[in-house]
Amino acid sequence: MPRKVDSRFVWMDGRIVPADEARVSFFSHAVHYGTGVFEGARCYDGVRGPALFRFTDHLQRLRRSARGYFMEYPWTDAELTAATCELIRRHGFRECYIRPLVQTGEGRMGVRPRECEINAFIAVWSWGAYLGPEALEKGIHAAIVEQRKYLPSALDPTIKACGHYLNSVLATKEAAARGYDEAILLNAHDRVAEGAGENVFIVKDGTLTTNGPEESLLPGITRDSVLTLAKHLGIPVRIVPMTVEDLFGADEVFMTGTAAEVTPVGQINGRTIGKGGCGPVTRTLQTNYLDAVRGRLGAFHHWLTPVPEA
Repeated sequence: MPRKVDSRFVWMDGRIVPADEARVSFFSHAVHYGTGVFEGARCYDGVRGPALFRFTDHLQRLRRSARGYFMEYPWTDAELTAATCELIRRHGFRECYIRPLVQTGEGRMGVRPRECEINAFIAVWSWGAYLGPEALEKGIHAAIVEQRKYLPSALDPTIKACGHYLNSVLATKEAAARGYDEAILLNAHDRVAEGAGENVFIVKDGTLTTNGPEESLLPGITRDSVLTLAKHLGIPVRIVPMTVEDLFGADEVFMTGTAAEVTPVGQINGRTIGKGGCGPVTRTLQTNYLDAVRGRLGAFHHWLTPVPEA
């Protein structure tokens, strides 16, 4: 079957190999039980050339996530960064999506991983607007789905683990079956948790509101970037629990994530939010975010790791 992404090389356990040779054993623990952790990062072509956006933060979270599942890998963050830059150069990309992944590999079979090796991978590929080319401008239609976000007492939502995303897979399937672009999950307390792969923000009377990790969400790096930009721009910010009524009564709603960037939500469950489309606060934050990732905001150059020329 033809590959659906334009990735020709993969970094695997310390070496770059053709993508067709980056294989995982059937007996890998991750294949059977989902014991892998991953990151999604981006490289943007900015005013100073291609640069990785907040890659240090992504790699720090990758290591925290791996340790949450008792996986230690020997490669330093500097080595993983160098490997990523080499992959980007080999592909000739100016912009791309970056997927580091660490998994529990082959060992003794059983639910408890024993004598298992730890494998690490990095892949890069072209990826434009995750929710469609018009999403950033016109907004998406989201559904509040029946699928609930798991309790923090069951699985730590701050760990970005492969198996955790089965929750999101079911949510996206449900939303798509109902004709929507994306899902919004509630938590066990009937409050807003997050999107299937994004954090949720609302704007009401000029104030920006989002929820905290205790509401069963992964605190995204894009989320943190938007909060930092909002404070930089003087936009009032609140971090409090959010209800369904808060969503429907908002002037604006948007979602954030590495893939989704800053995507407005024009409708939820068929109800128009505010005036629909991309509201003024969302537009301001979206514009500043896209300026920051491409190096057009000097105050945030520290978020960028340049990709050196060969």
